[in-house]
Amino acid sequence: MKITCEKKDLVEALSITEKITGTNPTLPILSCVLLIVKNNILTIRSTNLELGIEVYIPIESQEDGIVAIPGHIFYNTIQNTQDSKINLETQKNTILIQTKHSKTILNIQPYDDFPSLPVVENNSIYTLSSGNLIKGIESVLYSASHSTIKPELSSVYVYEHDRKIFFVSTDSFRLAEKTTHIKNKNTLNQSFLLPLRNASEILRVLNQIEDIDILIKVDKNQISFECKNIFITSRIIDGVFPDYKQIIPNDYISEVIVLKQDILNLFKKINIFSDKFGQISIDIQPKNKVFTVHTNNVVIGKTSDSIDAVIKGEALTMSFNYRYIYDCLGSINSDSIVLLFTGIGKPLIVKGVSDESFLYLVMPMNK
Repeated sequence: MKITCEKKDLVEALSITEKITGTNPTLPILSCVLLIVKNNILTIRSTNLELGIEVYIPIESQEDGIVAIPGHIFYNTIQNTQDSKINLETQKNTILIQTKHSKTILNIQPYDDFPSLPVVENNSIYTLSSGNLIKGIESVLYSASHSTIKPELSSVYVYEHDRKIFFVSTDSFRLAEKTTHIKNKNTLNQSFLLPLRNASEILRVLNQIEDIDILIKVDKNQISFECKNIFITSRIIDGVFPDYKQIIPNDYISEVIVLKQDILNLFKKINIFSDKFGQISIDIQPKNKVFTVHTNNVVIGKTSDSIDAVIKGEALTMSFNYRYIYDCLGSINSDSIVLLFTGIGKPLIVKGVSDESFLYLVMPMNK
């Protein structure tokens, strides 16, 4: 292999691929990125067996070839090179990295054991903008369980209904649902469960690129995301997501509308006084039109704060983990939010006043 490429292109590609490399005692090659040169295109591939990424960049090639290089070392070497043009040339068991002002030789590894990325059969194909895909995953990711005891809860559930894509997650204490429209005429005829860790990595990659269309393909075991010069493939979980629609209440006894910024400011103060369980007591009084939160920390002290609100229905007092409510506020696009209380010991529903695309459910705490 002998090529010349732009440092900017190489750094951007490595910043996407190198992050998922790491130590694997049974397969040390996974600490490497694979460089494949063919027809003046450099393909940089990485995988951790759960997730695979390929990035393609244009180069000037004098000799095609394949080489496996330790990802972290290669990325840091290139990132800290001063010149804009970089020459790469393999020499036996090493690769020469040469610029106008530097010359570095790195050891390479045999690439024969580097896994190929799975090919996703075209059972279900559709298109989303990267912006909508990012919003869909980001809006629900925090609500997924971090325990792998029930893999279906440690995932983002994605399905299609009535020309809309639904993103859903739950850890059994709370549930988040975000909807977005499919961009093309094809429908997602197969729901899937995207593992939490993989979803986080996919977000990281998508946040580094411009807002463009993403071609998504799904089959029984894998999903792939393709755009311009990036290809991502991920394992999907073989499981059944809970029938969550049946736990979303249709009726409520109290409705509270508050400014999102007011409740954000309130929770920032609450954070100082909250205990390790994050427990707060919410008190709503329709006659006074105030929304009051009480919290007590035996070490620090206690506080009671109120904000103006539009309140309909019954007066009530309930306890919640404030972090569970706070987490969802960034997923709501409107300036005002509505809190729907369904009764003592029953779920709280949180939505945007003018944002029908997001719904959040959180269970109360026992006092």
